[in-house]
Amino acid sequence: MRRLLALIATLALLGVAPAFASEASPTTPASGPTTFAAAAPALSIRVSGNRLVNARGAKVQLRGVNRSGLEYACIQGWGLFDGPHDLESVRAIKTWHANAVRIPLNEDCWLGINGVKAEYGGASYRTAVRRFVELLNRQGLYVILDLHWSAPGSTPATGQNPMPDADHSPAFWRGVASVFASHPAVIFDVFNEPYPDNNQSTAAAWSCLLHGGTCRGVPYRAASNGTMPKPSTVDGYSTRAAFSNSHQRPASFLAESTSTGGP
Repeated sequence: MRRLLALIATLALLGVAPAFASEASPTTPASGPTTFAAAAPALSIRVSGNRLVNARGAKVQLRGVNRSGLEYACIQGWGLFDGPHDLESVRAIKTWHANAVRIPLNEDCWLGINGVKAEYGGASYRTAVRRFVELLNRQGLYVILDLHWSAPGSTPATGQNPMPDADHSPAFWRGVASVFASHPAVIFDVFNEPYPDNNQSTAAAWSCLLHGGTCRGVPYRAASNGTMPKPSTVDGYSTRAAFSNSHQRPASFLAESTSTGGP
């Protein structure tokens, strides 16, 4: 059911060129004045129909790795990353022929709430995430930002839950979208492996994904496709954020989600 209801990255693909866009380089021909070669397109990714495409409109197939640490070290109170996160480590990832890195995140650490230490939460956490994303992008790697650990109310986000929570998850994504509005090589994975209705493929589970609220098997008020941030909520943020999965979905869910800004 987790795979059936996998909440796949849907896709924050932003149209502003990043600061690391390639500059034109001078060339000197055999005769005549110095000219400038055309700059290479900046790294970017967007949705075109049912495909991901780059700045030239060519189809992109993501081949990636997961870089854990930012979802748990901060809430456990001992750090930000778990292991190396410098240029050398990023170059090592590239030798595996990956073109994307998924970074799992923690909503409490991003928002600096529920007892997270100041050195590991809030502005410190957001800066660390942004710098790591920009390092990966500069090395030609797309980044998938994933809401991995979350929790409602005053409960610390110390693990995975069945659904994003209405208390903090929308605020988390508004903040993430604002920070990365000018990063066109970043993708948003709205929520990791939802499993409402006790991990069953039922009408109640699908309704929870679409509508949120009070859901069977979810002991708190859930956020939903309709309550998560829309493209119009953040200036410069252009995306389609939707619930999807790796298998066939009920036709009624497809029809309703299409009419409400879903997949």
